[in-house]
Amino acid sequence: MKKIKLFTFLTGLFALTVLYSCDTEPIDPAVLQSIPGDPGNNNSTGGGNNNGGTGNNGGGTSGGGTSTGDYWPTTIGNWWQFDQNGTAADPFEIVGTDTFNGATYYRFNPQSGSGTTVFGTATFWLNKNGGAYTMKIDDIVIDANGMSGVQTGYEYVVLRDNLSVNGTWNGSYSQTTTYTGIPAITQNVTYTGTILEIGATETVDGEVFNNIIKAEIVQNVNVSGMITIITTEYWFAKDIGPVKAISSGLGNNVSILTSYAIN
Repeated sequence: MKKIKLFTFLTGLFALTVLYSCDTEPIDPAVLQSIPGDPGNNNSTGGGNNNGGTGNNGGGTSGGGTSTGDYWPTTIGNWWQFDQNGTAADPFEIVGTDTFNGATYYRFNPQSGSGTTVFGTATFWLNKNGGAYTMKIDDIVIDANGMSGVQTGYEYVVLRDNLSVNGTWNGSYSQTTTYTGIPAITQNVTYTGTILEIGATETVDGEVFNNIIKAEIVQNVNVSGMITIITTEYWFAKDIGPVKAISSGLGNNVSILTSYAIN
């Protein structure tokens, strides 16, 4: 299966790597033709343990509790640049705000990525509500060997900064990929986030970052009964944002922060 990896922090995070990186993965049309059509839906909800996130498509814009600090500053003009597996990505910059369901989301500049035969672009947002940080990904417009397609967007909680070590949150979302003339296929994702360390120190690209929360997100991706497990570890530095992410399950991906500007 050909994959597209978007440079997002969240679904290369880093994309989930961008560091979202959760991986965002439009499905190759050749693969779609070999899987029975699935009507699917994009209206899943995210549950929560230990004050976990809740909301449509696995996100969480309510019940965030009291934050312990700012682990992803959202002033317009802030930007982060990452190196993913030795390749420099374009800067990831906050360029504006939008409102969804009455909540403010900070919009990043559009991101793009490509695989062997697939190219796609998408827009990302970040919502902060108390200690909950929710990433929202817009529909991804895909071009695969001249065939146009769309993969529906989703959102998920990438961090809870007010949990203790071993505290968890969870959620779920669905994505439907559609190419012209090919039956749609849905991938259903459940995920669990866990706090691994608090107050850690990490040296990234020669710079020492303190007051780091290290978290892990494990995604269970189900496509017509075929299961893939994706595990991503994230490092969030207080007053800086994401500085590192390591993802495994679809190959190993390492993203590190190489430069940034916080206003």
